[in-house]
Amino acid sequence: MILHSIRKELEPLNQQIINHQILRGAEEGRLKRTVIEAFVVNQWYIVNHDLRSISIGLSRSSNMVELDLFKALLDGDYSALKELIKLMGELGIEVKDPVTFRVLPQAVSYTHYLAWLANYSRPVEFLFAMVINLPVWSYVVTKFGDSLKENYGIKETGFFDVFKVSYTEIENKVDELAEREEPDRLRAISYIIQDYERRFWDAIYQE
Repeated sequence: MILHSIRKELEPLNQQIINHQILRGAEEGRLKRTVIEAFVVNQWYIVNHDLRSISIGLSRSSNMVELDLFKALLDGDYSALKELIKLMGELGIEVKDPVTFRVLPQAVSYTHYLAWLANYSRPVEFLFAMVINLPVWSYVVTKFGDSLKENYGIKETGFFDVFKVSYTEIENKVDELAEREEPDRLRAISYIIQDYERRFWDAIYQE
C-alpha cells in the first residue's frame, strides 16, 4: 500500500524526529523551563489553528469516509486543546489570543502548512499528511510528556495523554482512499509535513 511505501522512504527523516535530542534532555531532567514554556506556547498557537484547518478539511469532504475521518481528527485536537488549557494554568501561562504570543516561526511552520493543505490540496491528500505525521508525533510527544511528569513534577499532562492512542484504523482507511491518488503528490506532501515536524522540535529545543 502507498502509505507503507512512502513511510519507508521517510524513515531517515522520521528517525531524526523520534530520536530527537530534546527527549534525552527531558529524560535526564536538564531542560530549561524556557523550553517547556516554549513547547506549551507554540502548541497553543498550533492546535488552535490546526482545529480550524481540520474544520476546513471537513467542510470540503466529498464522501462520508472523508467526513468521518476529519471528524475523528477534529475531536482529538479539540480534546487536546482543552487539556492544554489546564497545563497552561499549572505553568502560569495566560490563556489568550494565540497570535499575541511570541511564537517561533520555525516551530509553527507546521500549522501554516496544514492551513495550505486545508485550502489547496485534495481532502484525501490532507488526510494522508495527517496519518503520515500523527504516529511519529504521538511517539515523541507522549515520551516528552512522560518525562515532564516524572522529572519536572508537572501534573496536568492530559494534553500528552490525548495522543496515546492507536491510529491504525484511521491509517488503514486513508491508505485505501489514497490508492487512487497521484503518488508523487503524496510523496512530496509527506516529506514536507515531516520536515516541518522536525523543525518544530529543533526550534523548541533551542529555546
